Amino acid sequence: MLGGIALRHGDGEIVRKVGNVGYGIRPSARRRGLATWALGEILSEAREFGMERVLVVCAAENLGSVRTIERCGGVLEGIRDAELGPARRYWITVGESRA
Repeated sequence: MLGGIALRHGDGEIVRKVGNVGYGIRPSARRRGLATWALGEILSEAREFGMERVLVVCAAENLGSVRTIERCGGVLEGIRDAELGPARRYWITVGESRA
């Protein structure tokens, strides 16, 4: 297993807190484009479910995730304090694939 990704539907409390998309890549498998590929695939799934945009949240200092999210069209909403420290909140419009 190289990593995992999940798509959360709706706009409930958990989605507002941690986003519609959550993913992680095993440290030994990072920097190979896997996260960008997986995020692009999950955006296709979101489009099939009729979602217009998704919220993706990452730790403010996680520059790998920042690059991945921005590469896939993420637009920074802002940085908020979260339980585990500052978190960047990005919105990605679900349309044509950007990855």
